[in-house]
Formats: sequence, structure tokens, C-alpha cells
Amino acid sequence: MVSSAPRQNDQRLGREQNADSRLIKDCAVLATALKILLFPAYKSSDFEVHRNWLAITHSLPVPQWYYENTSEWTLDYPPGFAYFEWLLSQVARYVDPNMLAVEALGYDSWQTIYFQRATVILTEMLLVYSLDRYDVLLKIVGKAFIRSSYVKSSPQSARQQCYAAALSIMLSPALLIIDHIHFQYNGFLYGILVLSLSAARKESTLILGGLLFAALLCMKHIYLYLAPAYFVYILRIYCLSPHSMLRIRFGNAITLAFGLLFLFGSMFGPFIYWGQLDQLLTRLFPFARGLCHAYWAPNIWSMYSFTDRVLLLVAPRLGFAVDHSAAQSVTRGLVGDSSFTCLPNVAPKMTFILTLASQVPSLVRLFFQPSWERFVGAITLCGYSSFLFGWHVHEKAVLLVIVPFSLLALRDRRYLGAFRPLAVAGHVSLFPLLFTAGEFPVKTGTHVFLFVIVAPSDPTKLNGSNKYKQCEKLNNFEPMERGCFWNKIVAGEEDKRAKFGNLVLFKRKPVTLPSRPTNVPDDQEVWVVEQTGEVFTTYESYLQRVDFYRQKRFHCEITGHTGLSFFDALQSELDASDEVDDAFPDVLKEPILRSVQFSTMSRLDHLVDHVYEVFKNDYYPGETVVVKFEDGGRAPAVLREKSKYPELLRPDGTVERAAFSRYCVSFVNRPDEEAVVHAPHLTRERKTFTKQRLRSFLKKTIEHEAWTGAPWCVKSQIAEEYRITKDIPPHLTYENQMLQRKANLAAKKNDFDGQIVNFHPELHPLKPKGSKGKRSAQDAALLNEAYQRALAADPGFSKIPQAIQQQHIEQLLRTSGGLVHRNGFQPIAAKGHPKPPPPPPPPKYPIEDLELTPMQDRATRPALKFLSIDVPKPHPTYEQPIDGILMRSVGPLLETWDTLNVYCEVFQLDSFTFDDYVEALQLTNDTYHCQLLVEIHCAVLKKLVNDVNDKNGQVQVSLPESTLPGSEDSSLADDSALPSPTPEPEVKLAARTTRSSLAKAEATELKNGWKNGQLSVREAKIHRAAEMEQSTRSYDWKTRLRKRDFRDGRWVYIIVGLLYQLSGDARRRKSCDDILRQLAPTNQEAREETTISQYSLLDINTRVKILEILCMLSLETKAIRNYMEDCNNNMTDFRKERIDMQRKRKAAMEDLRLLHEERKALQPESKTASPIPELEELDDSRMNGATSTSSSVEDEDAVMDTEDEAPHQGRSLRRANDRATQRQKRLEEEKLRKERAQAEKAKKPSKQEKQYEKVLKKIEEAKEQIREYEEEILVIENDLREADCPRTRVLGKDRFWNRYYWFERNAMPYAGLPDSSTAFAGFANGCLWVQGPDDMERQGFIELCDAENAQYYKAFMMTVPERKMIEEGETHCFNARQWGYYDDPDDLDKLIGWLDNHGVRETKLRKELQAQRDKISTYMVARKTFLESSEEKKMENGETTTRISTRTKTYHDPASSRRCFAWTNLTAERENGHIHSEPKPPANKRKQGKAAKKAIEEEGRQTRATNRQGKPLTRQGNRYTF
Repeated sequence: MVSSAPRQNDQRLGREQNADSRLIKDCAVLATALKILLFPAYKSSDFEVHRNWLAITHSLPVPQWYYENTSEWTLDYPPGFAYFEWLLSQVARYVDPNMLAVEALGYDSWQTIYFQRATVILTEMLLVYSLDRYDVLLKIVGKAFIRSSYVKSSPQSARQQCYAAALSIMLSPALLIIDHIHFQYNGFLYGILVLSLSAARKESTLILGGLLFAALLCMKHIYLYLAPAYFVYILRIYCLSPHSMLRIRFGNAITLAFGLLFLFGSMFGPFIYWGQLDQLLTRLFPFARGLCHAYWAPNIWSMYSFTDRVLLLVAPRLGFAVDHSAAQSVTRGLVGDSSFTCLPNVAPKMTFILTLASQVPSLVRLFFQPSWERFVGAITLCGYSSFLFGWHVHEKAVLLVIVPFSLLALRDRRYLGAFRPLAVAGHVSLFPLLFTAGEFPVKTGTHVFLFVIVAPSDPTKLNGSNKYKQCEKLNNFEPMERGCFWNKIVAGEEDKRAKFGNLVLFKRKPVTLPSRPTNVPDDQEVWVVEQTGEVFTTYESYLQRVDFYRQKRFHCEITGHTGLSFFDALQSELDASDEVDDAFPDVLKEPILRSVQFSTMSRLDHLVDHVYEVFKNDYYPGETVVVKFEDGGRAPAVLREKSKYPELLRPDGTVERAAFSRYCVSFVNRPDEEAVVHAPHLTRERKTFTKQRLRSFLKKTIEHEAWTGAPWCVKSQIAEEYRITKDIPPHLTYENQMLQRKANLAAKKNDFDGQIVNFHPELHPLKPKGSKGKRSAQDAALLNEAYQRALAADPGFSKIPQAIQQQHIEQLLRTSGGLVHRNGFQPIAAKGHPKPPPPPPPPKYPIEDLELTPMQDRATRPALKFLSIDVPKPHPTYEQPIDGILMRSVGPLLETWDTLNVYCEVFQLDSFTFDDYVEALQLTNDTYHCQLLVEIHCAVLKKLVNDVNDKNGQVQVSLPESTLPGSEDSSLADDSALPSPTPEPEVKLAARTTRSSLAKAEATELKNGWKNGQLSVREAKIHRAAEMEQSTRSYDWKTRLRKRDFRDGRWVYIIVGLLYQLSGDARRRKSCDDILRQLAPTNQEAREETTISQYSLLDINTRVKILEILCMLSLETKAIRNYMEDCNNNMTDFRKERIDMQRKRKAAMEDLRLLHEERKALQPESKTASPIPELEELDDSRMNGATSTSSSVEDEDAVMDTEDEAPHQGRSLRRANDRATQRQKRLEEEKLRKERAQAEKAKKPSKQEKQYEKVLKKIEEAKEQIREYEEEILVIENDLREADCPRTRVLGKDRFWNRYYWFERNAMPYAGLPDSSTAFAGFANGCLWVQGPDDMERQGFIELCDAENAQYYKAFMMTVPERKMIEEGETHCFNARQWGYYDDPDDLDKLIGWLDNHGVRETKLRKELQAQRDKISTYMVARKTFLESSEEKKMENGETTTRISTRTKTYHDPASSRRCFAWTNLTAERENGHIHSEPKPPANKRKQGKAAKKAIEEEGRQTRATNRQGKPLTRQGNRYTF
């Protein structure tokens, strides 16, 4: 049973809230009666103003409203208020038509007075409504505090604050004076303002608040004073992301923009159309009226004017200049000018600047720390700033400060201290509006009542929800009362600790409340945090605790919301707790809590799933259920009784009858009827019992400690409520769990000799439990030998001496209960012994690959091919590999090729094949004639340093400081700190300085330096790069790179300078020095020509090392990072599009299914029922990854990602005949069906046949729509694959941790860019690459220690390295620096067949290879075909297929002998008008270049391949622009 106390308290709280709500209504009625009594009171000129506006809007057409000037009180409010006056005039004509005459100036009949004052009262009802709604919304924040006060039975309550604020506005003397005596329509306008503020509290209704404020601006433009705060708050909360101020929420921004355009357009649009905007603005902003109003508002300018009047009197005595012409200006109370006699005149522009400057601080804080309280505070300050510094401010504008400030005044004692003098001064400033004697008692009486009687009362009486509340002083009570009060505080604190102690989390741990103070004197002042009941004796500690609670670092345990303040988290907890209590079925709470008590499931998600599965089909008495009838009907019912029937078993152990339950229910709509039903006929209402609600309920009611294996426990209070035991079982306590864990570790260590991996867990030696007898050592040895032979299936096992065998078996039967296995069979249990347990279950595959039993047929992996000359040993005798490539360079080759092709759009490079790339890097004689080799270096270099005209040539990567003196990177501070070096004696050179003499001098200098110990290892001259940089200090490598000076191989000199500066980094020093030794040798002069000629002599290993360094640097640039970020954003968009298309396809499939059902119903009897192949065709394969047999060639580009496809046993071409037969058979069936349909159509169709034909037509249309969706999904999948560029995806790993890569799998088109100059090759890489295991994998899983090898050998009769050598065949990769490859589809099929689908890693790799098999094979064949055709062309030209020697002096046309010379950088030509290695064309040739570029683009538009969406087949669908 659930306690009834909370329900009673809720009822009491509801009654109190209803009473407070009635208080507002009663006060509204009383105030209305008072206002009616004021009908005959004084009325100002504003009464005539509004009567005249009624006449203007009723008598004149709309285009003349803002031109009418018969009366001096012209229409000067925005069009929204004019429309409001027009609505009132439609009623006024029935009251007194004479008041609607424009010429009736000063008309004030009693009918007119009654009508206008009654309309003020009626429209003010909007303010009453908005204040009541404000109170309801304010309870969202005050709810936690209301509940806190309610729990400890405190008389204070947050709702009192809400109603006090509402009443202070509704009964405001200012509104009484201005609206109901002086006469204006301010009440309903402030009602709109309060509604807008209420809607702005929640983000879901923030746009409504903004539109309400926009409507308010269209009614009265004085509210522009508050517009900056609205603009900043809506911009920050609604239009910008809460996580990043730089990210725009375009959907919200567009919605807001359309709303504002519609609102302002409907109000101002007609006047703009009529060309009256200037006239309208002149009426709305009459700057000619002067700085001050006739009645001075108490602001800065009134003090300024008063000072001017004082100076006018004393100026003659002080000798100040006086402007006597301004003596009768605004400072005399007149309107029309703004001149001052002594002080400088003030222009409207100055007032605007001062107003804006005073508003900025509050707006800045609101922008960076947005909250509703700061928003209302910013509105108050904006209104106050405008009131103090604005132009021509009315005294009535003080309401723009008082009304919003009233909403905050009672929330903080400091706010109230500022509000009191402001409200008093503001209201007193309105006294001059009523200058007649009859109204004197009214204006003084209301103010005395508000500020003398109500205001001085203790605000803490109303401030129950104050976050910074100061408690009542204890010295306000008598001694006995003080003691009672202190006991009340202590009791309330204890209740709150019990209630809230474990709800709010800080850093995933419950918030700990400090201990309460003791020995507090009775007369000491204390401070209380109302929400938690904490008591503080010092104000500093109180503020420190409150500041801690205001941090946005708390966590709501039930909802999971983070980044909240303590009070917000507490509110969220209580709201969610209420929702859970109300929504979760009461009858399920106790059984669920009992079932989860002491559960040891580690994750809450698993516990929720388990409980949900147990209780979703189980029902309990008292629960409201739905009974399902056999005819499909449903009826609500209440479950009264439940009977459970257990499971019945036959003698042989099989189930005779499963367990079930019967329920007795009474129907809700038919109380006299009852029924007995089974569980399948019952269900719950939707959303009554869901996983989400169950999760919230469990998070609220259970907890567990923060150690592994800790049981879930029901919280103490809830366990006591439901009388659930709280004593944790001994075996689940922390101490016993730790002891058990240590025992398990010790047993595991003893059983496996400290091994971590158990390779064969089912082969434990037999260890009977409870054996007390001691066997001899000889008997134990014999028994162990027998056991081992039995495991090895040794026939000699039966030759064990029968006596010994029988003796030990009988002993084991006695001690172990019959747990003896003889020749693999479980023995029959001995009489009187318990039944033996079942054998251990077989292993659940997949398992660790190396724990699988080695293959019996000794199948080996297909042989790898190697690109390098240093093949890992042992290796087979394969075709001669490419000369000169070392194994350590294969990885960098693949890495740099992949980087250049993945980011080719950033580098502005055409894609190129891997074979062309390798061939280009091997060139020697024709190095600088190969555009591919030159362009890739220049393209990468250009990304490291900007052009001289782009941000002054800014360097885009981080470089170590240059060690050359005078360079731009050298530090002057470091140079100044070093001591002055001692001048060294110059080496005396020969009279004639030659190259040999200079070399001898340098050698002598180095020798002397080493002898004297003056040179360090770093200072030893190993290259001449420093001299090259020193000789061209004024034109260093950065300057050359900024000016793009790449011609004639000068890019090599830039590389030398870059590498020399990079050598200052200790991590790159060795690599850079090795390269610089060859590019700038010490035995040659330090000149450009030297580096250019030396690069031609470099081998491929050194060149790829250079490119590896350049590519690694380029990945740090902003261009690459921006490209990756854009790709990630595009991937997100593609995923959303794919989900949308999949949903549409699913809906279309459902429609097609319904159409087929309709077709069956309408099918004539003459037609035989035929199977429906369409649904099967549409449901298979293309969407799951397998290619349909009837799919077109275009569908072959779809991404294959299925996990259920059968493995390939051979190449797909071998099944071509079967597919052709199936296709022919299907075509014949389709033809026969069409013939039958035409024959049926030839007959005169009946009505049913016509409907049948319509359904068939709809089916065809639905099928076509589904095909379109499928094609769209395939296109999106391909775009998603090409946009996946952050990393190269590995296909998987085999049992020996070798990694398999297909580099075309992601981030690039399968065959490179379709508009590349070498796109005719038809492939990009065309190989499946295999990389050896890394060091951690090799040392942890392959090269085991001796003990692990012995354990593995014991299980499999071989070690892991031996198994690797056997199962991998003749070729191996022993570490991650070794690479091999497959380029034959037959080898790919053999590799798939070699993989074992029982292992974890090989299962995943096998599925990936099967999914990508057709694609990989296609491009392997394309590569092989292209290379063979290239070799045939060479043979036709009389050239040998062997590589041309680099030392030959015979020159051949490179284009005829080398494939890489066919590559040209069309991308750079299209986008820049020139390739990277060439300078920009001159101005006169640039036009020609543009024309050529345009021609190339036109040609590209005609020939460039596109996908089904019409986009080019690139990653983003179009070129990436930088």
C-alpha cells in the first residue's frame, strides 16, 4: 500500500493554490468597482486625444490617417494601435455617433466618457489574465521551493511571492492614476508585455514571446526602450547554438525572420506601399518636441535643466556667458525647443549614444550568461537607461522600469532594497498629472496604502522561494519561542536532508550537505538555504554555499540532464519524480522493487531490459488493463484476482504443461460483468509500462555503491515504505566479494601457472570435490597418465591394469558423485548418488582466433607479392619486383599516395594511380620533365605557406626557430642573452681560391675544431644547407615559396631550406640530415644548381621520405582541417538523407503490400492466383548489400555492407551461365504474363476488372517509386563513402593480427576522379594490401614468453610462431613495417576461403571481404588489363619491358616509354589557369587563360561523369573551393 499522506498533502496544496488564484480574481473585482467609481473624475487632454483617434480611424480612409491634422492631437502611435482604435470605433458608433466626428473637438458627452473609461477597464482584463499566467509559469521555478516548504510544513510558500508580485502590478497606483483618471490604454499593453516575458521563460515558447513583443512594438513604440534586451536574449537562446556562439541555428533563425516579416509587413506594409513611410516615421519620432516633456520626468535631463536654471540666476555674478534667447525654452516647461541658457545644448544623437552605452553592460552579461532572471533584469535596466538618458521622456515611462522590476523584487532581498526607493520616486513623480483637489485623496491614499502599510512589512514572509533568503532574526521571539523556532529549523533540515540528500549529483556523486551548527545562542542571527534546510551562522559561508549551488555543474539523476545549477537540478529531479509517481502504475512498484533488490547486474540498462521482459506480460490485482476479444474488440478492465499454475513435468523430464496464469477481471464500462482470461488476452494501455518510464522509476528508487559487483539496493525510505528488507546478503557485501575475487585469482593462477589466456578451458584435469582419501604417488601418476591418454584418444588407454583402473574409478565414484568420464561418455549415476550435472556447453563462436584448433588439412594462405627488394625471409621466387624499393619505404609510399589522392581537391591535383606514382618517383634522367613528380611537390608546398598576396604569406604550419642569424624566426632576446663569441682566426687561403683549396681549408678547420674540442656532434658539418640559406638570406626559402618560384626545379631549393629548418626539431633531425646529406653534399658548392642536380640522383626511398615529411606537415594546415570538418558535416547530412529515404522506401513497401492485398481481393476468378515476385525482389538484396541479378551496371557502384551474404567460393564470372539462365527464364515468365494480361484486356472488361487494372497500374507506379528510392539510397551511400576522409579504414585483421587494406574503400572514388587526365586507366590502386602486426600485437599474441608458449604447445602441439609459419605458407609479414599485396581475384577468393568464420577477427574480415569482393575484383582486373596493354604498346614501339637503366646516356621520348608522363594536372589548369610549377600568366594572357579554362569547364560539363542526382562523382558533388 502506498501511503496516503502525500496524496492528502497534494490535495491541501491544490486547495491553497485555488485559494490564491481566487484572491487575484477577488482583487480584480474590487479594483474594477473602484475604477467604475472614478468615471466622473478628472480627465486630461489624453482623453480628447483618444476620442480624436476614434474619429480619425472611423471617418477617414486608412491612407489619410497619418495626414489628418484638424486637431492638434494627431495620430502618432504605430499602425497596430490605430487598428485597435478602429475596432473600438465600430462599437462606439452604437453608443454615441457624435463622438466619431473629426470636427467635434473637445466632445465629452457622458456616453463618450462611459464608453472610453469602460474600454480601459475591459482591455485591462488582459493584464489580469497575463498576471495569472505569469504566476503559473513562475511556479515552474518555484515548484521546488513550494515542495520544500510543504515537506517541512513551513507556513512560507513560493506561491505567495508569485501572487504578491501579481497583485502589486494589478493594484499599482500608477496604472490607476494614468489609465483610469488621467486616461490612457496602458493596462492591456503591459498585459502583452507580461505574457511575452512569461513565454520567454521556456525555449519552446520563446519565439511566441518574441512575436508578442513585436506585436507590442506595433501597438506603442515606446517599448523600443526594451528591444535591445529582447534582441540579445532571443539571438543567444533561440538563434545560436547553446554549445557554440559561432554556430547559427538556421531553422530557428528562419522561423523567427518569417514571423517578424509577416507581423511587421501586415502592420506597416500598406503604408510602405502607399509611400507614406516617411510621414509615418515623422509622426512616431517628433524630435522637434524638445529634450524634456512639459512635465519633467525625474531623469538626468531634468537635473540638467534644473542646473541650467540655477546657473541662469548666478551666471551674471560669476561672469558666465548667458544665452537670453533660450530663457523661455524647455526649461520653462514649454514644448517645442530644447535650448539652454548656460549649459551646452543636447542633440538627439547624444542622448542615443548615452542610452546605448548605459545599456551595453547588462546586454553583454545577458549574452554570455543567458537566463530568464538576467533577461528580466536586462529589460529593467534597458528601460531605466532609456528613462534616464532618452530624448523627450514622459514621466509615465517610469512604468517600463517598475513593472518588469516588480517580477524580480521579491526574489532577492537586494533587489527589494533597490526596488523600494525606485517605486516610491517613480510613483511620486506621477503626482503632477493629477493637480485637482478632487483627486488628491485618491492619489495620496493609494500610495500611502502601498508604501506605508504594505511595503515596510517583512519581505521574508513572502519570500519562501528566495535563493538568497536571510532567515528571521531569533531575537524577534520570546525565549520559549526562540527554542521552538530553532527546533523547527533543525527538524526541517533533517527532513530535507532525508528528502534531497541523494537526488542531485555533483561529479556523479550525491551532494553532501554540511553538518548543522551546534550550541547556537538564542539571540544569534542565522541564515538558511530554504531549499536544503542548511543553516549558517556567518553570511560569508552562506554566500559561499549559494555560489557553489549556482555553478552549472550539477546532474539530475532521474532525467540524466547535466550542466545545471543545484536549484535547476533539484527542480528537474522533483518534476521528474512527480511525473514518475503519477505515470508509473502503483501496483507494479512493490513487485518490481522486490525483484531488483540486491540484483548484481552491473549496468542499469541491462537491469531495465531484464525487469521489462519479466513484467511486460505479467499483471497484478488492482491494475487497469485492456482485454482483447477474439473478434478484435477491446475493453478496459480492472484486474481483481490472479491465479498462477506451475509447470508440470513428465517422468522423463520433458515439459507436459508450461506455467501460466489466469486473471479475473471486471470491466470498467460494465461493472456487473466479470471474466476469467489468460495473459495473451490482456495488455496495458500504451505508454503505461515502457522502458523509459521503468528506467526513470528505477533511477529514482534504487542505488548502488561505486565498486564492481555492488548490488542494487532500494533506497532506505522507499524500502521502509514497502517493508522490503534492507539487510544485504553476506555473500554480496564488499568484504566477501573482495575475498572471493582474491580466491578466484589465486585459483586461476594455480590452475594455469599464471597464464592470462586459457586456450582450451574444457580440458581441465579431473579434480573431484570432497575427496578425503589420500592416494599414493604411483597411483596418482598412473591415473594422470590414463587421463592424458584419454584426452589424446590413445587406444592404449584400455591397457591400464584392470585392478588399478577399477580401484580408482570406484574411489572417484564414491568421492565425486559419479563425475567420471570413460572414453568420453558420462557414466550412469551410482545408486543413491545425486544425478551428475550436464557436460559443459560447447564454446559459443566466434571466439579468439588463436584459440581455434589448427586446420587439419593444413590449408595455407595464398602467397603474397612484395613491392620491395628486401622481401621478408623466407620468401618464394616470384616475378622480379621493382628495383630499388626497400621494405621500409612501402608504407610511406602507400601513405603519401593515399594522402595526395584523398585530399587532391585541397591540393588541386588530378588523381593518379599508384603505379604511375611509383614510376614517377623512380625517374632519374627525366625527373623535371615528369609533371606528376613536379606537381605533387609544388602542390603540397603551396599549402604550407600562403601566397604573398594572401595574408602576407602567412606560414600555415608550426616550424622550429631558425638557427640562422638575422632570419625572421631567430629570437633577438636569445641572441642578446648569449655572450659575445671570441673571434676565431681566419684560415689563410691560397692566393688563388679554387674549389679544391676551399675544400682543403674547410677540412683543416673541421680537423682543428675536433682536436680542440670546440665542435659538438651537431656542429659537425655533414651538409651545406646552412651555407645555402646564409648565401640567400634576403631571398630565403619562405620568400621563394611565397612568390611561388618553382620554375626549373627551384622547388628543390625550397625543400632544402624547409628541411634544414625542420632539422632544428630533435624528432625530425636524423631524417632531415640524411636527406640533406644527399641534396647539399659537403663535397660540392652550396648553390641552387647543386640541389637541383642532386635531386635527380636520389633513389625512390629518399624521395618518398621527403614527401612523407611534406604530407605530414600539410595535415596541420587549416585547409586540410577545414576540409575534414566539412566532410564530417556532409556525412551528417548524408546520413539524415539516407534515413529519410529509407523511411520513405519502407512506407512505399507497406503501400505496395496493401495494393497487392487489394489486387488479390479484386482478382477475377478467371485469373489464377500467381505468386507475387515484386515484394521479394524489392525486399532482397540491394538494400542489404548483395547485388540483384537483374540490377543494371550502374547499380554495381552501390556500397556493399551486408553481414548475411554467403561466402564466395569462386569468381563471379563462373556463375555467369546460371545467371543468364535465370534471367532468360524470368523474361519468358514476364512475357507470358503480359500476353495473358493483353488477352484479358481485349475482352470487354467488367467493373471489377477495371478496378483490378487500376490496382495493377498503381502497383507498377509503387514499384517504380521504390526503385527510385533505392537508387537514391545507393547514391547517398556512395557519397557517404567518399566523404569519409578523416582516416583510412582497415578491412580487418586475420588470426595473426595482419591488417588488410583496400585503399579505395573510403574517401575517394573507386577509380579516381572521373575527370582526371588518367581516368582512362580505370583503377586507382587495384591491390589488396596486407600489413604485418604492430609491436604490441606481436609481443602480446605471437611472440609469447616461454611459459605461455609451453601452455599453447600443450593445447595445440605447436607454438604461435610455428603455427604462423605453417598456416601463412611461404610468404609472411612479421611486423608493421612490412607490406605485401594481392592483385589477382583468384588469390582473393582463396584468401576468403582460408579465413575461419569461427574466430572473432577473421569473422569480421571475412564479411568485409565478401561485401567488397566484387568491387575489389573489378579493379584488380582493370589494373591488370591496363598494365598488360601498356606493356603491349611498349613492345609495339620496339621497347623492352625492363626498366631503363638510370646510367644510360641514350635519351628516349619519355611520353612513349613511361605511363606517368601521360598525367597532366587538369584540375590546376581549370581552377587556376596554370599548373602549380608555372608562374601566374601575365595580365594580357590571363584572358586567354580564362577563355581556355571556360572551354575546359564546358567540355567537362559535357563529358564529366555524374551520379543519379546529377552531381559529379566526387566526394562533395562539386569542386572544393579555397
